[in-house]
Amino acid sequence: MTTFVPPPPYSPQELKSLYPESLELHLVQLIFRHGERTPVGARFQETGLAPLWPYCNSVARFKAAVVENTGEWSELAFKRRTETVGDKGQAVVSGAGTGTEDSICSFGELTDLGRQTTLALGQRARNLYINQLGFLPPSPGPQSSHYLRATPVPRALESLQQVYTGLYPTSTQGPTPEIPIIYQRTFSQENLFPNEANCRRFLMLTREFASLAAQKWNDSPEMQHIQSRIGKWVEGGVKVDGKPRLSGIMDTVNATLAHGPATKLPGEFYEPEVLAAMDKINVDEWYRGYSQSSEYRLLGVGSLLGDIVDRMGSSAKEDVEKEGRLKVSLMGCHDTTLAGLLASLGAFDNKWPPFTSSIAFEMFRKKEISQGRGLWARLMGSGRAKDENYYVRLRYNEVPVVVKGCKKPGNHLEGDESFCTLTAFKEIVAKMRPKDWQKECLMNMDKKGIPPVEEVE
Repeated sequence: MTTFVPPPPYSPQELKSLYPESLELHLVQLIFRHGERTPVGARFQETGLAPLWPYCNSVARFKAAVVENTGEWSELAFKRRTETVGDKGQAVVSGAGTGTEDSICSFGELTDLGRQTTLALGQRARNLYINQLGFLPPSPGPQSSHYLRATPVPRALESLQQVYTGLYPTSTQGPTPEIPIIYQRTFSQENLFPNEANCRRFLMLTREFASLAAQKWNDSPEMQHIQSRIGKWVEGGVKVDGKPRLSGIMDTVNATLAHGPATKLPGEFYEPEVLAAMDKINVDEWYRGYSQSSEYRLLGVGSLLGDIVDRMGSSAKEDVEKEGRLKVSLMGCHDTTLAGLLASLGAFDNKWPPFTSSIAFEMFRKKEISQGRGLWARLMGSGRAKDENYYVRLRYNEVPVVVKGCKKPGNHLEGDESFCTLTAFKEIVAKMRPKDWQKECLMNMDKKGIPPVEEVE
């Protein structure tokens, strides 16, 4: 599956079951994969697939911050057109003469469809958390009430902007809206995706697991079937570690699947058995490490999980009635982020996350703790509650999932394993949280091969 098809909005009966009357929603952290995009590189041109696609009408609507002669700040509206080099070395404007020159995407760029699906994710969040549950205000609150962050990759930032627009459309922001703050980190410190480029030990581990996948799958019946169907378009044969890699082939296939008929590959690429085999093999290559190596989990997503838990802990210490307290966090990320998080928590379905997939980390508070507080109670600090009065629940693509460690007796709400106690969730994350990620990225560099198996507890 390449594009996530959301289910209908929750019915009143479903809502009552998903959000028990005994619990009160306290904090939502929504982390999501960017929307549909173009392939990250040009592949399979010999099949007639165009290298550059006309699905980005945003490129005709760009604005840049500029300084005028007066010293005042202004905006420069401009269109971006893409130049390529012709067979004789001449400059060629992509799409010229076809009417598409003002909608040409670059590689890996969020498309019009990707903007629509991320906007729809924000709209679903608005319907759930504002219209149905009344948890968030209908208009944006102060900056302290929300946290917005994206990776330095443009498609993640643009997806975040679309999700926020769906949650709080321009019409809800008033005549003088407060400009939202979006946080970003440098690539060297980014933890919204598994950062092998800036973690030498994690890079070593990813290569070991990639090599293991190549040994396991290159001569398998599944790979032989893929080769028999699409091998004629892959020079050197289809392999996990081929050129292109099997994951690169699937990237292009998924991007074409999501978009229009003008950018399609031959039908063999879309045969169900071919798609299923590619997904199975690539998931094993990219995510097996999380399920069987504690070091892989720690270096891959442990830091991000630590940030998520820190926000929960800080929120639990705040008075529920505090004006402007943090209520919602939106984080624009990638497929590897979501799969890494789910696999590390023992909640992964072993399917590659589709475009615009999301995980909602919801923290709840026992309702009886929240009720009956007057002025005296707030003055005495009883508006705060201990960790054992809070619960954490994950919804992946609108469906609750169960964290493996939360299944143990005493670690969840009675009768529902998907509601993990905050205490238990903190303990689960603590086992994979690095003390100093940058230092630990340089440890164990003398250890070759696959680490000893340490499955998710």
